[in-house]
Amino acid sequence: MTENFDSTTGSIDAPIFLPLGRKKAYEEVSDEIRKLIHTRRLQPSHRLPTERELAEQFGVSRMVVREAIRTLERSGLLAVKKGPRGGIFVTQQYDRPITDSIANLLAGGGASLANLFEMRQLIEPFAASRAAELASTEELDQLVALLHEADKTSESLPDLRSHNIEFHRTILRICRNPVMGMIGDAVLTILSNRIRGVLSPDTSHQALDMHRKILEAMRKRQSGKAKTLMEEDIQATGRRLAELGPEALRQLAAFDAG
Repeated sequence: MTENFDSTTGSIDAPIFLPLGRKKAYEEVSDEIRKLIHTRRLQPSHRLPTERELAEQFGVSRMVVREAIRTLERSGLLAVKKGPRGGIFVTQQYDRPITDSIANLLAGGGASLANLFEMRQLIEPFAASRAAELASTEELDQLVALLHEADKTSESLPDLRSHNIEFHRTILRICRNPVMGMIGDAVLTILSNRIRGVLSPDTSHQALDMHRKILEAMRKRQSGKAKTLMEEDIQATGRRLAELGPEALRQLAAFDAG
């Protein structure tokens, strides 16, 4: 394989792939591209050659390349964008297969919203505890800025909910466990999508108040308190959603059924 990839600009001026042997072609194509991504010779947001160009470089048909790209899309390693600025791009959506699997479980009745809340209880309190111990000053400042933005947009319930969810996502990212963060983020994404039609001023504002307390515990490096407060926050959110009344419960049931 030649060394023609410019990691600074993301451009490819000459073929970087060689024709393949006689194995399953689309698997070899996906393996070769995956190898370049994992060794960071292809960086996130970099554009790959077109399907036609990849087919020529690998010595296979465009259908083979297309199947390889689909495989890598499902793995969260590539994204195909349409339009004038579209193309095949390297991504880091590693949680996509997990998210899709959870969504399929919910749609098929093999899992419920209660299961998602249970997973949050298992993951996020520990993540808050770890983040309280390990977060850098810059990471804590990110949480401060996030709560500041939540205060500024508190009159808009969709915006406030978005900031509240991002607070949890940020803690998952800074807990120094990428596997836990990936699974936790997938669960949080599915759950937030499933209840997006159910908005409550009390629920969102009370969550914001709890987030202030969690952040204060984290800034004081009180890991045990951060863990307890996160447990209470998730429990309270579940209770408040259940108390929103028959119409909200019907919406939740409808989402839960997929």
